[in-house]
Amino acid sequence: MTEVSLQVRDAHMRFGGVHSLKGVSLDVHEGQITGLIGPNGAGKTTLFNVASGLLKLQEGSVHAFGRDVTRMPAHRRAHLGIGRSFQNLGLVTGEDIRLNTLASQFGRASYGPLGVMVPWRRSRIEARLWADVEQALDAFDVRESPDTLVRELSFGVARRVELAGLVARSPRLLLLDEPTTGLDSTESEILKHCLRRQRDAGRGVLVVAHDVGFVLDMCDQVYVLAEGSVIFHGTPEAAREDAGVVRSFLGAAA
Repeated sequence: MTEVSLQVRDAHMRFGGVHSLKGVSLDVHEGQITGLIGPNGAGKTTLFNVASGLLKLQEGSVHAFGRDVTRMPAHRRAHLGIGRSFQNLGLVTGEDIRLNTLASQFGRASYGPLGVMVPWRRSRIEARLWADVEQALDAFDVRESPDTLVRELSFGVARRVELAGLVARSPRLLLLDEPTTGLDSTESEILKHCLRRQRDAGRGVLVVAHDVGFVLDMCDQVYVLAEGSVIFHGTPEAAREDAGVVRSFLGAAA
């Protein structure tokens, strides 16, 4: 069994009278893609925000790479090696592909205001960052000219540029929130190939998506949330046959 990159245990979150997470537990292993699906209002985004540190967990615990990060803020979790994307694109549309991907690495520059004044040191660090940009764009099959402005890209390519920026920071764990939003079937297939490449590189990947077929086709294990609770955990094959999963998405009649 591979090591656990992310471990959530007995997570509870309440917003007024709404109990959004009801004792949720989840494991994401390195070198595996884990899917998280469920109907609207199931608690998927809340769980993502708890895992990445955007929300402070009210009850329960979160561990990353064997370390308790329950009270750790989001930026410190990012420095540990957690990369998280959002449903909306976080790119600067008036800048080109390469600069957007480079900007995502600001936390890795490793020199302060005084360091900028040492040309040889700055040049050496920035050469490494630029090399990581090229490698990340290649990993996500971005074939457009690196000088192309983001606003000139199709949405599918722009999404992959954003994910390349995430990977350029060399995270150990990827949390991807609805990466298939706005993608057609061809673009979704390209994304599957790219994410499998990240898995094969040893990264843990947690994907939440409304596209159930995308998740079941790509993931090694699947969690299904409904009304704030885990109603299924297992293989995609078992999820397709589980009566509770079918009822959750299609209704009792189906």
